[in-house]
Amino acid sequence: MKKKIKVIGGVICAAAVLASIPFVFYLKALPAAVSNPKVIRFVENKVNKYTDLNIEIKNPVLKTEFSPVISFKTDGIKLSKNNIEIFNVENLDTEISFKDLFKKRIILNRFGLDYIFADVNRLMALVPAQKEQKKQKESEWEVDFYDSVLSLKKSLILYKLEPDVYVKLNADNLEIDNTQKVEKFIHFDIDTKIKKNDSILHFAIADKNRVVIKDKSIIVDDCVLDINKSNVHINAKASRKDGINVNLSSKRFKVQDVIDIVNSNIIINNGREMLAFFKDMNGDFDFDINLTKNDMNGSINLNKSSLKIIPVSNLPITVNKGTVLLTSKDITFKDFEGFYGTQTSNKLSLKGVMKDYAKSCDTEVIITTVATNDFAKNYLSKLTGIPLEIIGKAGTRIIVKSINNKIDVDWASKLAKGDDILVDGASLTPTGWDRAVQANLHFENNILNIKDINYFIAQELVKGSKVKPVLTLNGNVDCSKPVPLVQDLGFNIPNPLPSEFLNVLIGQRLFKGGKFSGDLAVLNNGPYPVIKGNMKAENIRIPSQRIAIKNGELFTDKDTIHLVADGRYKRTKFDFTGDIANGLKYPIVIKDVNFGMDNIDVDKILKSFNKQNTDAVKNAPQVSIDADENDIAADESVVFDVNNLIIERCIFRLKEGKFKDINFGNIAANLTLDKNNILELKSNRFDIAEGISSLKVHCDLKKHKYNIKLGVKDINSDTMSTTLLNLPREISGKASGIMDLYTDDSLKLNGIMKFVVNDGQIQKIGLVEYVMKFAALFRNPLAMISPSTLSDMVNVPEGKFKKISGDMLIKNNVIEMMKIKSSSPQLSSFIVGRYEIESGDATLRIYTKFSNTKKGFAGALRSISLNSLANRIPLSSRNDAQYYAAEIGQLPKLEIGEDESQVFLTKVDGDVVNNNFLSSLKKIK
Repeated sequence: MKKKIKVIGGVICAAAVLASIPFVFYLKALPAAVSNPKVIRFVENKVNKYTDLNIEIKNPVLKTEFSPVISFKTDGIKLSKNNIEIFNVENLDTEISFKDLFKKRIILNRFGLDYIFADVNRLMALVPAQKEQKKQKESEWEVDFYDSVLSLKKSLILYKLEPDVYVKLNADNLEIDNTQKVEKFIHFDIDTKIKKNDSILHFAIADKNRVVIKDKSIIVDDCVLDINKSNVHINAKASRKDGINVNLSSKRFKVQDVIDIVNSNIIINNGREMLAFFKDMNGDFDFDINLTKNDMNGSINLNKSSLKIIPVSNLPITVNKGTVLLTSKDITFKDFEGFYGTQTSNKLSLKGVMKDYAKSCDTEVIITTVATNDFAKNYLSKLTGIPLEIIGKAGTRIIVKSINNKIDVDWASKLAKGDDILVDGASLTPTGWDRAVQANLHFENNILNIKDINYFIAQELVKGSKVKPVLTLNGNVDCSKPVPLVQDLGFNIPNPLPSEFLNVLIGQRLFKGGKFSGDLAVLNNGPYPVIKGNMKAENIRIPSQRIAIKNGELFTDKDTIHLVADGRYKRTKFDFTGDIANGLKYPIVIKDVNFGMDNIDVDKILKSFNKQNTDAVKNAPQVSIDADENDIAADESVVFDVNNLIIERCIFRLKEGKFKDINFGNIAANLTLDKNNILELKSNRFDIAEGISSLKVHCDLKKHKYNIKLGVKDINSDTMSTTLLNLPREISGKASGIMDLYTDDSLKLNGIMKFVVNDGQIQKIGLVEYVMKFAALFRNPLAMISPSTLSDMVNVPEGKFKKISGDMLIKNNVIEMMKIKSSSPQLSSFIVGRYEIESGDATLRIYTKFSNTKKGFAGALRSISLNSLANRIPLSSRNDAQYYAAEIGQLPKLEIGEDESQVFLTKVDGDVVNNNFLSSLKKIK
């Protein structure tokens, strides 16, 4: 028996010892381990080894008791990574009671801190990313702090909300004052700054002895929260039994402060997107809002405020009054009155509702207003890119529906008889009828989708009547750009409308006058705009290019615009049939075209080319695009830009043309203009200067280098020499030859000319007339006889030759080497030298060979022979004949023989056109 008692006693003792081990560990071992320096160093080293974190724990003290109370103190806990501080607390002192643990309540007896710092983003980065979990039920556990002793002297919390939004929270002097048992004051001084770029949203609140704990409830009596320049008065009561009830109110709360809050996305997750379509919001409002745990209600009374609607060309809206009713789910707008634009006569009213405003913003708003010329001219014109006007007023109703930042707009306006809509100054339809505009628009991601805009006209428009629109428009506009970008825009017009409406499509004031019909769309979703459609036009002008289209037809396929047109370019008639690459971009690519003109002036076109990118030619005065194309200024003005055009293949037909005094016509030529501005033209045989010709033209229009190769036959040599060489009436007769000329933006000639004139005449240079004039300079009896008298008396041709041939080398309007040979039965000549085309100055050597065999003088001087006249002129030295032998050898042979021939050398230096020169005469053979 005693033995059993000993065994039982031993078991009980062993059980007691085992049972006491946890208590001993809890009461003695655990506090000792927490404060042990070796344990602290072990923990610090392991944390650093496995996490790359540096942790410092200063003097931790854990105190446990037999009662369900545990306390913990430490001089500091500091956490850092890569020498960057993440978390820091100083002088932490806390005590927790678990006496109501079975009631799922933890009692916080004491919590005190001198300082706490936390970098929230870096702390969150230490926690491994977790998969999104299903929403959990609200915890049944609670923390009781109503009888707590709380204190926090200083704190700093940093949080990066978004890439460009930074939050800095300072919560100082936090304390629950336990000196009073009935009412315990809660003291705090909280300052929060939210910075985004250069803007700062500032929250500040202090208790000012207006927050107390009484009867297990927190009571707030008119505590003021400052938000930038606005403030909110807070009255509230919260308890575990009754929950929370808060009243927020304010007078003259600034709209700009609301914008800053919404843009921060702190209160509303997608707040910034809610305001994406508005800017320049100003004004203030009053509000009174009640919040409970499960509900919210209140009202906002809007004072005079304003904003601008971005998608509608920043349309200003001014609201004089309005009321907003709030619940936890909906926002209702009522009694809104104001105006748009800058004129108070543009009245508008608004009503509507926004559901689920914290998430989807499911909104429907009805706006009743009047569309005036102020709206059309100053806002709608900017949106379309073309001047629009409204004469009169159009009653308008707009229904706006929005959800998840997607907006649908249903717009209807009606104009009464006598009112009108003008597109670039032109009326689209007769003004004596009713007209209406109905639009369905969708706005999403800054893209305005014009589902359809219908324009109706009838003698009387009645609601519900079926009337077909005279115009239907649809497309998409990118409103994110400073100037809205048309992505695609198309129309259908069953009956002709003024051409000015086309300007709406392209966003430029290009077309004027005339009418067009059909369907056409501009697609701008690729690298450049293309068009699609089929339309006809008549009597349309393009003033900026001096083009008038009398009749035109256009139809397209995927890559090509097919065009047939006739009209005028300046004063020149043209017809055009061809294919153009489908792309509204410069340069315009003409793929294959047959193009005809009735007349052309080459000199004006060359000057037109040269006025691009050069100072060599002075610019003509600017001329209004609305000037009459028939006046001289319009005809002379230069607008052609070769950089805007590429011609891959063109059959060019010209009825007649001119270059200064040279007339030509009946040309059919192959013409190309490549991407490098190289113009090439190869012609058939055509008429020129009373003869025929063919030519090749090669022009570098970018560098202003022009080359023409011209072969001619039986042309008027006087016309050609007068125009090209500035030698009027010097060479006459029918000429054939080759010209290879080139020039640049100075329009100075360069190149070579070779010609042959049959049965022609040379008037001044190298003629017998000069020989006779020079002979009169010598002292002899003939000095008193005029050359004209001698010419009448001497039976020798006066510069008339059976054949004249020439070679000329031209450089910068200077004939640097001139060689002209002429021959007749009794007379031949050879001209060699230099001649300046512009000034008429020449340096020439003129060799003349003649014979007077069987020829003499008539009348009283019949017995005097030409040789006897020549004998009066002294013969030059033998050295002269040898010196000029090479050039003398160029003289053509005389048909009647050279036995009695003589050679004279005339030197000319000066202006041979105006007879202002020095000359000398030698007989060298």
